[in-house]
Amino acid sequence: MQPLLDDYLHDQGRLRVWSLIVTILGDTVENRQKTISTTRLSLILDRLGVGQAAQKTALSRLVKDGWAERSKEGRNTFYGFTEKGREAFVPASRLVYAPPRDEEPVHWLMAVSDAPRGLAVAPGVGLWPVDFAPVEKGASVAGWIESMPDSLQAISPDHQAEADQLTALLRYLDVTFSPDCELDALAARMVLIHRWRRYVLRYPEVPQKLAPEGWAGLKLRENIGRAYWALTGAAEEWLQAPGDGFRALAMPDRGYWERFGYQK
Repeated sequence: MQPLLDDYLHDQGRLRVWSLIVTILGDTVENRQKTISTTRLSLILDRLGVGQAAQKTALSRLVKDGWAERSKEGRNTFYGFTEKGREAFVPASRLVYAPPRDEEPVHWLMAVSDAPRGLAVAPGVGLWPVDFAPVEKGASVAGWIESMPDSLQAISPDHQAEADQLTALLRYLDVTFSPDCELDALAARMVLIHRWRRYVLRYPEVPQKLAPEGWAGLKLRENIGRAYWALTGAAEEWLQAPGDGFRALAMPDRGYWERFGYQK
């Protein structure tokens, strides 16, 4: 586990633990019983190399900012999204867990907007696939891409570097990584989906005609989905099993089994 954590989770300076907890809540419990016990959550974070002090600080911040809520059941404490947190998570999860496209998007939206993930075509003007266009926008035009100047840089150096890191992570999971237990499989899935979540919420979807020939980024979603489901069998065994101080989680709903286009 340690090379996985060092190279793909803790490799960019101080980890934003509160953001990692949002990833965990969304990935593990939002599609089932909505909350997770502190004991189970702490075991996941421990395995991801997050200290107890950082865990407490991050959970307190999420509660204070209205993203998460704390509840009690007997002597056990549970955490889950508030309605505010859920309203932010649900649209993001639609993008994070969307299936790979069968074909290149036909319709695109060009809009005056500073929303994230837009392919910058001019100062203050971005380009998005219509199905993932920003909600708040100024003047906008929808249609197909007829042509783009060769001078347009669709992939920034930062974007390329992060795509390369995800490609390397996928290779590591496929060739090198072998979980010692079910919790390791879940922890690896958390590293994968947290890195992917950050990528898709930050960088634009690049039209194939603007991407370099053979660019690995065009296949990232398909490959992320394949790696996600390769880890999920063992991860689910841990999530659906009781442990010392926590009970088994409920079976996830149908939406969970449709992530990345998978059909159980």
